[in-house]
Amino acid sequence: MQPYYAIKLKCFVLRLMMGCSLLLISAGIVVSILQEVMNSYDANSRLAYILGLQICALMIALGIVLIYQAFHFERFVFGRSQRSYDLLKKDMQDKSVVSAGNLIVTDQFMLLFSKHIFNMCKVIRLENVIACFEDPVYGTVAKPSEYTLYIYDRDFKCHTIVLDAKQSEAGHQAKEKICQTHPWIYAVSRDTFLDRTMSKNSRRNFLNQIEKRKYEMNSTVNVDKEAEAEIDQMVNDARKKLDFHSILGKNKNDAKSKQK
Repeated sequence: MQPYYAIKLKCFVLRLMMGCSLLLISAGIVVSILQEVMNSYDANSRLAYILGLQICALMIALGIVLIYQAFHFERFVFGRSQRSYDLLKKDMQDKSVVSAGNLIVTDQFMLLFSKHIFNMCKVIRLENVIACFEDPVYGTVAKPSEYTLYIYDRDFKCHTIVLDAKQSEAGHQAKEKICQTHPWIYAVSRDTFLDRTMSKNSRRNFLNQIEKRKYEMNSTVNVDKEAEAEIDQMVNDARKKLDFHSILGKNKNDAKSKQK
């Protein structure tokens, strides 16, 4: 859970700082306006006073909202879905969690820190991801000097993660984890993906193809699991029969020895 708490702490600090700053600035402006009204009121500036107070009221409201969000992180990230938070918490206990800069990838979720004032932490279910691409930029050395991940959801919204050279390997691991746990995700070529999803009809067709691949792969996995379960059951039955015959043979031998 350490990467999760790192993002949570970052969101808390930024929201608290912005909220307190807005409250202090707006309070200072309100005091200045009231002092000017009381000391040297100008009737021609009445509209300016009203607009200034209204803007300050909006700033105060925004500051209060940001401070409230800072102390209620899970509520604004997961809403009222306690199940999603429990699933994420369970996934974060797994050692296979990949953390790359402001990105965390688990078996079912992707957490992304963004600079959006009201939505600093985005939680995306990997089931809703349809495409994932990487774009490493190489300098004079073999290791990438910059690494960019492009992740597209079902709304064809692009989530861009830019990482430096130190985080490039972790970014590649995150991409590999996304594609391995959800193999139906398209990850061949970003240019081809953009060409294939330019119109509404092409996007609809692409989503249908993704759903078809997902269904086929899940069906194959289920068939394999059923086959493995049947084999395990056959092995267990064979072991039970062997144990039964061995016990039966032992009892016969004991009976013969007693008769002698």
